[in-house]
Amino acid sequence: MTQEETLTCKETVMGDLRIWCAARSKQMTVHYDSRKLLITVKNTGRLEHEKDVILHMEGYRTGPERTDRDVHLVRNEQAVNIELLIVGELRVLTGMSRQRSA
Repeated sequence: MTQEETLTCKETVMGDLRIWCAARSKQMTVHYDSRKLLITVKNTGRLEHEKDVILHMEGYRTGPERTDRDVHLVRNEQAVNIELLIVGELRVLTGMSRQRSA
């Protein structure tokens, strides 16, 4: 709408993904810890009392063969829809509500 870039995405030296919202001077950082199999999402657009999102990677078998495996992300012992999580975090970063109004 404004013909200017609102979100800028860059990879840090440590391999983290950093998304900057120029309109609000806020940023979101996605960090992957390969040793602990954790993904941490920090978002300065969130309210102060809201915590960082910490996701754990869990592998599971999808069939009888050893190679029949997949992985999903878990938060509070519940599988996470990563697409919805990221869209919600981007909405918060840009100052919108987490969910679209009907």
